[in-house]
Amino acid sequence: MNNTAEMRLVKPNIKLLTFITRILAFRDSRFILPLIFANWTYLHLFRLLNMRLRLKSIPDEALQIQRLSKLKSKDSYIDFYSCILASKELLQTSKAQWFYLCCPPSLKKYKVTLLTSSNVKKDELHVSETMRFNIENFLNVRDSETARFFIIAASDFDQSMAEEAYISMISNPYECPDDLIEALLQNYFSEARFLRPNDVLSIDITRFAPCYQYLVSQNNIKEVIFKIRSLKVDKLTQNSKKGCFIAQGVTTLVQSPTIHSYLPQKHWIPSADYFLTNCPPSLEDPLRSLTACISLYTQTDILVDIKPVFLIKGAEGSGKSKIQSLTSAQTEAKLRIVLQNAKNCTPCILLLSNIQIFGKDAEGKEDERIISAFVSELESLYKIESDYPLVVVATLNDSSIVNSLQLLFTETIPIELSSQKERLDCLNWLLATKRFKTNADLSHIASICTDFVLADLNAIVLQAVKIGCKSRSSKLMITQEDFCEAHEYMQSRYSDWIGAPRVPKVYWKDIGGLGDLKSEILRRIELPLLTSAGVGPSRSGLLLYGPPGTGKTLLAKAIATECQIHFLSVKGPELLNMYVGQSEKNVRQVFERARASAPCVIFFDELDSLAPSRGRNGDNGGVMDRVVSQLLAEIDGIESSGSVFIIGATNRPDLIDPALLRPGRFDKLLYVGISTDQMSRLSVLKALTRKFNFFEDGKELEQVVKILPDNVTGADMYAVCSNAWLLAVRRNLENLIEVGTVNHRFGAGKMNAISDRVVVTQEDLIKAAETLVPSVSKEELKRYEKLRSELSPMTR
Repeated sequence: MNNTAEMRLVKPNIKLLTFITRILAFRDSRFILPLIFANWTYLHLFRLLNMRLRLKSIPDEALQIQRLSKLKSKDSYIDFYSCILASKELLQTSKAQWFYLCCPPSLKKYKVTLLTSSNVKKDELHVSETMRFNIENFLNVRDSETARFFIIAASDFDQSMAEEAYISMISNPYECPDDLIEALLQNYFSEARFLRPNDVLSIDITRFAPCYQYLVSQNNIKEVIFKIRSLKVDKLTQNSKKGCFIAQGVTTLVQSPTIHSYLPQKHWIPSADYFLTNCPPSLEDPLRSLTACISLYTQTDILVDIKPVFLIKGAEGSGKSKIQSLTSAQTEAKLRIVLQNAKNCTPCILLLSNIQIFGKDAEGKEDERIISAFVSELESLYKIESDYPLVVVATLNDSSIVNSLQLLFTETIPIELSSQKERLDCLNWLLATKRFKTNADLSHIASICTDFVLADLNAIVLQAVKIGCKSRSSKLMITQEDFCEAHEYMQSRYSDWIGAPRVPKVYWKDIGGLGDLKSEILRRIELPLLTSAGVGPSRSGLLLYGPPGTGKTLLAKAIATECQIHFLSVKGPELLNMYVGQSEKNVRQVFERARASAPCVIFFDELDSLAPSRGRNGDNGGVMDRVVSQLLAEIDGIESSGSVFIIGATNRPDLIDPALLRPGRFDKLLYVGISTDQMSRLSVLKALTRKFNFFEDGKELEQVVKILPDNVTGADMYAVCSNAWLLAVRRNLENLIEVGTVNHRFGAGKMNAISDRVVVTQEDLIKAAETLVPSVSKEELKRYEKLRSELSPMTR
């Protein structure tokens, strides 16, 4: 029932009382006093219910700083761990220090100390996480986010001291020595603390037992949480349920056995630049799903006869621990200990990371003994009824698990790859949590970080900060160049990790001609990276075929550079092995590496040697047939693997197995031929000589193009340019030797200085062109043209 409804019930009674009082007032004027009192009560209740104060949680350490910054009262003692911050406007009409916090429809009153703060709004009360937990339990408030409170000045100012306090530590999975517990309690209660039975108190180790913080640092424990079981006070004083002070030396502290209890919820403080939540934006949906699954087991009035065992599936991107051992017996013993420790710490969430390796032996085979032991341990664990739940959550990467293990999980919660907007939100979130400032275009950074998981985004932010600190000593501001350099560094390191070869920096401007091929490649590869799933062209393979030396491999390298994606170059003979089954395994490993490094381009050079037509007589043992079959299976499964693209290059497409050229595989055949006109050859020469110094600013190339043979390829023109530059270097050295300025012994620095002064002339280019022998004869070109006409119906 809300406050408005309550006032509607009270108002008719006031009207009835007013009517009766007016009748009786004619007989005796004293009957008007109840009417005055009733109206005063109504107005006072109306004012209290209209306060509608909201509780705002702040981390204990943050609120403690605000409290200590206030002036302590000279008249009475203030326990800063048991007070609430309120606005000055709320307390300006009251001189009281102690107040009762109330929340309809609860009839209980929670006694607290209120301090004023300029950082608190008029309709808010700032409380610590621990105090909020105590208020919710004492007033029996389930949802304090939507609940509204009001305060009443306390009438009983005198506070009693407890004679005895029975305190229990709330169970936790860490090892807490008795000396640590004793030191925490003694130092915490060295000052009087105002508490009541069933209150929870969180004691920080760094603040109240600093000499123990390094002993427990390996367990990542920062605080120990206790609960007041009961308080014993003098019979002549107030009831201990309203609260009293506990102080070392006055109160006898009695440590009771460890108990089970829920813990205070942690809260985050919103940033001025970006609203912070308690999880990255890309994980909000999985967190919401997991919270909905777990919350059902935390409600005491609902009985659920389903085991709270859940599976979270997603890509690798965070640190994970293992419980797998070398032998089944060791794994069983470790599993039994882990589950028993979790049971002793209920309510508890047990995280089992890397569940994909669970239930397998050292050789990777299924171990039924371990799975059977896990099932029996879970059965015995949930047979015993408990007031507090034990929730088991397992994490799994993109690998699969055995079916018998999959059946144990009640729900599977997937973590999908984040979209560009989600990556942008995560970058903003990471920068805000780390208090970093940037003037970079984060939308562009999010667009080039395709398929980055949260750990990758965190790494690129830290790497950008590292680069910025090295280059600038002033106030740090992360720039666009810092992010781009960090992205390039991460791509390089990741390529080394997956075993991908380093690709030279090849850009479209390094490739002359081939304009139609460039646009088709962009349509097939770059557009799917920029569009959402299911939109745009299908991710089928590209097969580049044509004479040798026409730039097929160069095109593939330019794709990886321009699209900023990983590049896996595979030559057919590299995958073949003499042992049975090893060749097929090599094919599987190539695609596994590509899926792990998505977005990625797999470039199969000399595809005809890896996937020849099946059924040939010369294939002893059917090795090549099995390799082709494995290759077909992997290509068919590439659609569900994310941004993985396949490109093949061959000089003999007629030798490739026809099944590879069907739709969904290498169904787009692109002919990479020679330059047939002088303009295209000139563009190739300009691209090859982009870094040359010419005597006539490049006009020499126009004369060289006229004397080149018709069957010249890109590799032939590269040879012409290379030989011309060597002729210019030789001429330059001869001139320097004649004047005596060059010693026969010179270092790399002098050699670089000499090469910078090399000027290529028309004579050098013509001499190199005259000695050229084309690598492809005219008869071979005719054969390739005929092959192109035969395959043209297959080009879609």
